[in-house]
Amino acid sequence: MQIVWLKRDLRVHDHRPLTEACRAGGPVLIVYVIEPELWQNGDLSERHARFIEECLAEMQTEVRRLGGELYTACTGMVSLLEQLAEDGTPLTLYAHEEHGTPDTFARDMEVRRWMKERGFAVYEYPSFGVTRGLRDRKQFDEKWQEKMQAPLLPAPGAIPAPPASLPTVLTRQTTFPKQLALPGEAIRYGQQGGESLGLETLADFLENRFYQYRSHLSNPISSSTSCSRLSPYLAWGALSFRRAYQESLRRLAQLLNPADRRQLEAFISRLHWHCHFIQRLEDEPELSERNMNRAFDAIRTDWDEDAYSRWTEGRTGIPFIDAAMRSLHKTGWINFRSRAMLVSFICNTLLLDWQKPAQFLARQFLDYEPGIHYSQMQMQAGTTGFNTIRIYNPIKQGRDQDPDGRFIRRHVPELKEFSADFIHEPWKSPVFFHSQYCGAVVDVMEANRRAREVLWSVRDSEAGVKEAEQGLKKHASNTRRKEASAKKQKPAYEQLSLFDMDDGSTNK
Repeated sequence: MQIVWLKRDLRVHDHRPLTEACRAGGPVLIVYVIEPELWQNGDLSERHARFIEECLAEMQTEVRRLGGELYTACTGMVSLLEQLAEDGTPLTLYAHEEHGTPDTFARDMEVRRWMKERGFAVYEYPSFGVTRGLRDRKQFDEKWQEKMQAPLLPAPGAIPAPPASLPTVLTRQTTFPKQLALPGEAIRYGQQGGESLGLETLADFLENRFYQYRSHLSNPISSSTSCSRLSPYLAWGALSFRRAYQESLRRLAQLLNPADRRQLEAFISRLHWHCHFIQRLEDEPELSERNMNRAFDAIRTDWDEDAYSRWTEGRTGIPFIDAAMRSLHKTGWINFRSRAMLVSFICNTLLLDWQKPAQFLARQFLDYEPGIHYSQMQMQAGTTGFNTIRIYNPIKQGRDQDPDGRFIRRHVPELKEFSADFIHEPWKSPVFFHSQYCGAVVDVMEANRRAREVLWSVRDSEAGVKEAEQGLKKHASNTRRKEASAKKQKPAYEQLSLFDMDDGSTNK
């Protein structure tokens, strides 16, 4: 039996495990395994399950059209394999590599060990531009190009049917069991899953929406349409990453206007950085659970549950912070600037440890991709040691990115009657105490001053510099290492964020 194990690859096009299983001959079982242990770990949520269900439902229709069948099973993967092998049927497993947390990494190791002990074959293929077992970061760019330039695989012409007799744990239903209690809430106004919608979103972006991509990156309203909005489809594999890259290059070749080319080039560069950050977690999965630079272990040891709760609920009393958080609750998406600002506020302005906020945000982001998420959490919290420390002033950010307060009024109705003069600092209004809006949880300027002192003292300490050098050698891009070597300086500090050219962290 050929088993295609679906993970974050919920599509039929450019799907090598599916292609190889169909070529092998014999019955093909396509299965998505809903693993309760992983879904109770704190980073996955109701909105992720709903998006996956939508992807699976569409994929089921396409698989059936090609002659096959897609199943789900709510159990551990090894438990499913044990049941499939009970009658002595030899198994061959096909899957994409998953670049996730230590839990998914340990799960994959257990599956490979179980299969090897029984003499069963396992074939794992790269999902996109990340390389498993990369020994030296100097090889990253070359290997990334190799993967990105490989030909796209069409959907199989036909998918062999699975065996007639299968364990009862397998079901043709593409929904999650109701008894599996999931944290979080479904999105109220957000994107839906499915390969066709991923392809439609890509086509719409490349034809109509990229022209202001770079210009509108930081605007909380305009970015919702000028950004690609491909992230959830890429995160859950409803869209082939390689296809997004190759289609973008094809469109770029058609553009004659230099200004238009710059907009699309900015997007294409971020596809490269997407894999660069995921490679960090692939090389060191523990970075989802501990500081990259261990010198920072000595700070952020106190916890303020009230301040944390106000942040999660969008009740900090800082309008731009609260608007961003409430928008995230509703839609599952906010732009990079707002994400970075939320992390900076909780981890730097309030000096709270990043790990609990990281799990909370993972549950909110519909496009939760562990490699990007935890890498960016540590970048914005300053704990990599070799990235510049970004301490955002959300009042200044609000004035710069939402000068008239449209975004704030949309998501913080308590302030809808406040003028642009007071919308960013409502406590200065003579009518503030008659409003329903809460007071500020902190004096931003004073808290940011203290954060700068604390964070920079750790980063510039002997232990901080030593740890940063080690981190730079292991995780920084080849380009940054060359710059550091050429200048014979301290560790080079990457100024380029994943989706943002300007870090916007000045407190002026």
